[in-house]
Amino acid sequence: MVLVGLFALYVLLASSGLVLFKLGSGNATMHLKLFSLSFNFSWKTIFGIMCYGCSFLLWLYIVSNMNLTLAMPLSVALVNTLVILESCLLLKEKILPMQGIGIFIVLVGVIMITWRN
Repeated sequence: MVLVGLFALYVLLASSGLVLFKLGSGNATMHLKLFSLSFNFSWKTIFGIMCYGCSFLLWLYIVSNMNLTLAMPLSVALVNTLVILESCLLLKEKILPMQGIGIFIVLVGVIMITWRN
């Protein structure tokens, strides 16, 4: 049961990290120059990096304690679905009818994958 909770936290952190990257990409307040590369960051971008980094550490634990043939399809399906929903809510992006159908199909697939587990 703890693994299920950690998996849910992983999905939330990974999807939120991606959305925060997008939110922070428009208004950079911090600048970093390494060699000939220049990076611009906002606090949202940095928070997104922290969320995504924490999700990666959780992913390492999940993969070491869960069947990869179950963990990988679930993580891809749930993270991508949550990114679409968060983008709709936070970024004011529109969910097209085909995306809605796709989300439904993905969720049915997740139920089918986890049914016996």
